Amino acid sequence: MGVFDYKSFGLAGSKDVIFDSLALIGSVPSVVRATGDVLGDLTNKITAYGPTDSLILEKMVHSEWQLLTASTLGYDGVVDAKGTFFGESVGYTTAESQIFGKYDANGKLNELGVVFNGTNDGGDWAYNLSLLTSPAGTATNYVGEAFDGLLGDVARYAQANGLSAADVLVTGLSLGGLAVNSMADLSADYWSGFFKDANYVAFASPAPSPNDKVLNVGYEQDPVFRVLDSYAPRNLQETLGVHDAPQESATNNIVNFNEVYALGSVSEAMFSIINPLAWESHGGGGGFARIADSAFYDLTSKDSTIVVSNLLEATRGSLWVQDLGNYAEPHVGSTFIIGTDTSDSLQGGIGNDYLEGRDGNDNFRDAGGYNVILGGSGNNTLYVQESTNNLSIANDGAGILYIKDAYGGITTTKDVGALVSKESGSLDVMHSVTDQGLLTENSLTDYAASVKGGAGGDILIAQTDGDWMFGQNGDDVLFGSQGSEVFVGGEGNDVTVAGSGNDTLLFSGDFGRDTVFGFQSSDKLVFVGVGDVDEKYNYIDHAQTAGFNTVVTFGDNAVTLVGVGLGNLSLDNFAIA
Repeated sequence: MGVFDYKSFGLAGSKDVIFDSLALIGSVPSVVRATGDVLGDLTNKITAYGPTDSLILEKMVHSEWQLLTASTLGYDGVVDAKGTFFGESVGYTTAESQIFGKYDANGKLNELGVVFNGTNDGGDWAYNLSLLTSPAGTATNYVGEAFDGLLGDVARYAQANGLSAADVLVTGLSLGGLAVNSMADLSADYWSGFFKDANYVAFASPAPSPNDKVLNVGYEQDPVFRVLDSYAPRNLQETLGVHDAPQESATNNIVNFNEVYALGSVSEAMFSIINPLAWESHGGGGGFARIADSAFYDLTSKDSTIVVSNLLEATRGSLWVQDLGNYAEPHVGSTFIIGTDTSDSLQGGIGNDYLEGRDGNDNFRDAGGYNVILGGSGNNTLYVQESTNNLSIANDGAGILYIKDAYGGITTTKDVGALVSKESGSLDVMHSVTDQGLLTENSLTDYAASVKGGAGGDILIAQTDGDWMFGQNGDDVLFGSQGSEVFVGGEGNDVTVAGSGNDTLLFSGDFGRDTVFGFQSSDKLVFVGVGDVDEKYNYIDHAQTAGFNTVVTFGDNAVTLVGVGLGNLSLDNFAIA
């Protein structure tokens, strides 16, 4: 999967399309060639869309897109000295576009990029305002009116160089995003149908088309994104207030966590198109790049709740990045929270959360559920907000810390070097995370008892009540006791023999094809970070009867519950994050 999943490109291919689209929108090669200040020019361009982001800068600098001139394309329309093409019809003359090419080492043209610019002057604003009162479908022909001649020349140039529509990427931001949707809708009937199978990625478009040729990307609280329904406003109240209706071709729950979102009152006026502060969420290329680069990316889908920090450095130390629910459409499923490449404070809620700090010295805290925390580089700290006496904390010996709370929720952490607990009198106590236990100034607190396997196939037997059983890699066999164990088989095709206690069986990532004997109604199956999961998290979608057994499947991974009928299972037996 992946929130930017597009066509049948798969995870890597879809991410490449996003990075290429962002690079095209931010590319200013005609200016770069004139000044030689590559990083400076790119920084200025990105700042218009959101905070400067080292990742998107790197992608842009190495994107290899080159601006194509009118003479190269054989075009005789209006073009300025920087290579920007202008609209061709009356009423569309302020529309802007650039055409780019990407070449291999031998100078052969491999790809074409078509970029449509956003609102730039009074003519564009007049067009935008006219859409608010125009009948449905008015904007469909935007590109046909503005760039019919140009795109005809681009199609002929592509064919002359042996390219097909699959080698063409069309992108744009804001009004340019509307143009992307317009071109996709016209592509079968215009330009001899050449662009029918081109790739279309629109950012912050006011009018996402239901056309499945287009991937529409934007922040949910962007006052422009999705404001028009099929190229026409829903009604005046929704246009001027919250218009957070989900649309099939769009990402619907990406949250831009900036100062306006963090500190603003929860009201329609705060996110209105007539509120200047709300426009800070219009764009944000750096945030989208970090989403595509996230270690959790393959766990997301188009409607996942993803909170991305775009706080200024001055406020990152005082504001906790979290899902505040400050919008119209309720969020369901797990929440993904992504930091910046400097120090952040990230906070999960009572549900299932995935927190990623990236670079910098990051702080984390969470309010329960089943969670995964990736600290990234730097000195990272987890605030557990309760006494360590209420927690079962285990180290798997492979760099991951497991923390089970009194309610059964489990948080796994990686690259977190310190833990702060609340002890008697609400005293904050700092513990260093070591291989042997949690170290304070005065003492070492041992981790919970555990039995650990190695890289091969192991036979592990629980020794004490409450043991943690870590199979690690290989095909392992794990035996429980009469106590309440936590079984973590790890990778490989593992066999677990549950005991008579209230056991928890934790499966994550590509855990293999496992078998469980002795599963009973008081036991719990926990699936964290597994594939083929949507926001509904219904175990029935993954479980089926196989003879006298039940098989629970996630992508290529499965768990067979031997001797357990599907009718003997309930929602209480499952946790899916």
